[in-house]
Amino acid sequence: MPNDLLKISGCDNLSRIGDVIFVHGLGGNPRGTWHPQGKGNDDNFWPSWLGSDFPDLGIWSLGYDVEPFKWKGSTMPLVDRATNSLAILDSYDIGSRPLLFITHSMGGLLVKQMLRHALDFGDPKWKKIVEQTKGIVFLSTPHSGSDLANWVKYIGGFLLPSISVEELEAHHARLRELNNVYRNHDILSQISIEVYCEKLKTSGIMVVNETSADPGIKNVIPIPVDCDHLSICRPNSSDDLIYRRVKRFITERLNKYLFLPPLSLKQNDSELVPLNNPQASNFYNGEVENPQ
Repeated sequence: MPNDLLKISGCDNLSRIGDVIFVHGLGGNPRGTWHPQGKGNDDNFWPSWLGSDFPDLGIWSLGYDVEPFKWKGSTMPLVDRATNSLAILDSYDIGSRPLLFITHSMGGLLVKQMLRHALDFGDPKWKKIVEQTKGIVFLSTPHSGSDLANWVKYIGGFLLPSISVEELEAHHARLRELNNVYRNHDILSQISIEVYCEKLKTSGIMVVNETSADPGIKNVIPIPVDCDHLSICRPNSSDDLIYRRVKRFITERLNKYLFLPPLSLKQNDSELVPLNNPQASNFYNGEVENPQ
């Protein structure tokens, strides 16, 4: 799997008004993780649906190596992968526009570590990524670790679990420290988030329970859904609860931070979605001063 950003929709549009980046988790794939049937060569999945509903946004998916066992492929410690991913985002000029992340499982931990690094390292371009991050969606992210990691290590035996599995252990000190920093930081704790947690077991195991899925941010209520750890990030259609709510979340974040008039209603659609907006393009070209 290439460690890179996969372009889904609108990424080459220099007049786009924002970017949305999907970030998969352990053993995931930049396409298959988000596809209803797990297919890696089919565009009939919700990143593409968002591209159709939000033609003025760039829709991306981050691909990176993060395998459960050493024999399956390479992986990096979370802190190193975060630095690597920041460099990838920077190479595509991510951070020059409002930015939202949609994350699954360990992908949420990666985004949290990326944003922390971006502030700690002091690079102006990386800091801009934090400043432009207007929202994060966490889908079954184990903020305080997962019992699955302990289980994988137990059954793995001689298979040698990767460093990524070790870091996902329930109550792992690094995850506790990251969670404490994130929810108490003056900047990071103010980023708008939505949280969803699985209520069905995967192969008889509750991979991420409600306690670990809760990031502990004030006024954030984790929403339980009738999904397991795999299906929670794979809406079957645009009528799915998670798709509808994430679509609204994106719209609300852009309305708030772009300082533009309310986004237009798409014909025959009851929800707000951003359509081509000349004022938005002018805003990024510096032609609009103090837009109302």
